[in-house]
Amino acid sequence: MRTFIASFFRRNRPGRQRPIGLPRALHPHLQPGLWEAFFAALGVPVVLSAPTTRATLERAELISETEHCLPVKLLDAHLEELAGRVDRVFVPRILSLHRGFISCPKLAALPDAVRAQFRGRFEVVTADVDENRRPLEQTLAELGRALGFAPAESAAAARQALAAAAPPAAPPADSGRRRYLLIGHPYNLADAYLADPIVRKLEELGVAVERLPAGPPRGAPAPLRWDTSAHMLEALRARDPARCAGVIQLTSFNCGCDSMAGPYYRETLKAAGIPFMALTLDAHAALAGLDTRLEAFVESIAGREIGRASCRERV
Repeated sequence: MRTFIASFFRRNRPGRQRPIGLPRALHPHLQPGLWEAFFAALGVPVVLSAPTTRATLERAELISETEHCLPVKLLDAHLEELAGRVDRVFVPRILSLHRGFISCPKLAALPDAVRAQFRGRFEVVTADVDENRRPLEQTLAELGRALGFAPAESAAAARQALAAAAPPAAPPADSGRRRYLLIGHPYNLADAYLADPIVRKLEELGVAVERLPAGPPRGAPAPLRWDTSAHMLEALRARDPARCAGVIQLTSFNCGCDSMAGPYYRETLKAAGIPFMALTLDAHAALAGLDTRLEAFVESIAGREIGRASCRERV
């Protein structure tokens, strides 16, 4: 009887029954599937915000601080949509995703910024993600205990979430065609409203496209210590001009990390002879304008390659 009662209260404790909101913006894209898997393993229902649309973008511009970058503005709009559906949301404080590196400073302030923005409209559940101080598995287990779950249960959920959220293997390289590489922070590349039109347009132009998969930087942090920026720079250094036709960076207006890292990307690709273009996104960006730039970029590369082939024939 005592065992039955204990089991009943574990299954029905408030922390387990109250849903938690998870926005389809910013931090879930940095660790795909991790937080959903973790809360599911604990038995906590997860409520996701709707995918980004033009209306989301317009609302983000209206309610968010003007100096914020587009991903943070989108986060505000996604959280506002959740405010009427749940009484608590999860927003981690991300200090470092990979040991030896640091994350964007805005990610470290997210829980505080969200509390200030929404002023008690929901509870903000948070956890400090800092691989330089503790492994992610420990962070997850501590979060489970903070939510009222037993240590063994929290540890098991942490292991289960990490296994479920393991990054997928990169797709095999196309053996017959040179590819255009689309790079950017994961929260830009993974948002279908932001990135998919770029990919579709390039495919309409008849070129093969590869999105840079999320992953940890594997080398030394110098010269870039931001984790996702270092990952992009490593990927560019490994590009083979014979396999890569050009690189397109999807960046956001007011992104401090990209403003510092951009010159390194340009210099690396210039040395390799690979064309590079940066597309800046904000709430006012018109898709027609982006289409024109993509068309010009692809046509200029095609013209350059025709010119090179002609020179080789003359020689």
